[in-house]
Amino acid sequence: MSRIRVIILGAGGRGLNAYGEYLAKFAPDFEVVGAADPLPARLEYAKRLFPDIPSNRLVSDWRQLLDCGKIADAAIITTMEPLHAPIAIAAAGVGYHILLEKPMAPTEQACRDIVTAVKKARVIFAVCHVLRYTPFYRAIHELLAEGRIGQIVHVQHFEDVAYWHHTHSFVRGYNNNGDKTSFMLLSKSCHDIDILRYLIGRRCQRVQSFGSLMHFRRESKPREAGEAKRCHDCAYEPRCPYSTLKMYVRDRIATGNGGWMTGGLTKDQTVAGVTEALRTSPIGRCVYECDNNVVDHQIVNLEYDGGVTAGFTMSGFTEGGRRTIVQGTEGILRAELDGGRVRWLDFLTDTWHEVEASKLRGVIEEGHGGGDYGLMAEWTQALRTGDGSHIITGPDESLETHITTFAAERSRLNGTVETIAY
Repeated sequence: MSRIRVIILGAGGRGLNAYGEYLAKFAPDFEVVGAADPLPARLEYAKRLFPDIPSNRLVSDWRQLLDCGKIADAAIITTMEPLHAPIAIAAAGVGYHILLEKPMAPTEQACRDIVTAVKKARVIFAVCHVLRYTPFYRAIHELLAEGRIGQIVHVQHFEDVAYWHHTHSFVRGYNNNGDKTSFMLLSKSCHDIDILRYLIGRRCQRVQSFGSLMHFRRESKPREAGEAKRCHDCAYEPRCPYSTLKMYVRDRIATGNGGWMTGGLTKDQTVAGVTEALRTSPIGRCVYECDNNVVDHQIVNLEYDGGVTAGFTMSGFTEGGRRTIVQGTEGILRAELDGGRVRWLDFLTDTWHEVEASKLRGVIEEGHGGGDYGLMAEWTQALRTGDGSHIITGPDESLETHITTFAAERSRLNGTVETIAY
């Protein structure tokens, strides 16, 4: 049997470390034949991971690969979101099956254009809403579909963004400015708007949202911090919970627990190496002296077909994790993703039941609670069989949840209740 050929456009943490590594470890019938990324170090890693890639197909610009014509069967698109639409539309035009990182694109029209293009090309298309592919949310979906708590009435869902994650990614980091990338609900929480649609199984009809950038701005800076622009230069630093020296050095590197946050700063994962990197990196800035403009807390109220309602809360002032409460006509379900626990109360018997922990974890756990590899398992199977039904984040429903997300942001900005037009 001939191998299925893939190109990776955007060879960073998602393209290579998540999806590429899955192919290298678990899909021997797949062959990566090209990669595009502007950073040479990423292309070097792609070559180490896939030694058979020809050198002339390790390129800095995605156009260089697509201009070659159809050299592969599928494309994994994991660039930054402003490039998603032009790349996806071009890849569909060539005839590539597509795996597209979320969010689909930074504007509603661009999302619609992508869906139009992939439908016209009749290619298999999946959006990386990886929460749907976790054993955790699949178990909840199955339980609800079985009617264990009756008809769904209301869902309350929380994305508790850990304070250190929020400041890393959305105050100091790349996704801190909606004018450069996209707004917070789209860049971070379109996963969550999508998981509500998955669990409820109905279209959203109306949406209302409130939220703001309340704390991480210059007006909130402690007086004792003075004019310091970086944690290294600040007399208040030892008392600041958002100090980079605390979060990256004292809490992580000094305790032998570096992880992805420090790994993106420097290859020198020592106290001295990370400390020095923070002197010049944008990550080393004072949280009150950044160019961030995305919200640090937000709520969304949603009304679905049939009168089902939902409430979503995102906050950057938490210890981290996702929590879901589903209220039904015959029971209530409570779930904690990071705690790996799902339990429900049967109103008839007043008895609590709990899902076995083994059912909430995949055989191969990895990122997003097994969702990254769960997605890849389904996408690769779809390509093997030519059967797009393996994909549960296809073009129509993914577009639907993106449209809901854009409507929620219009509501937040304009103080309106938005009726959604699909």
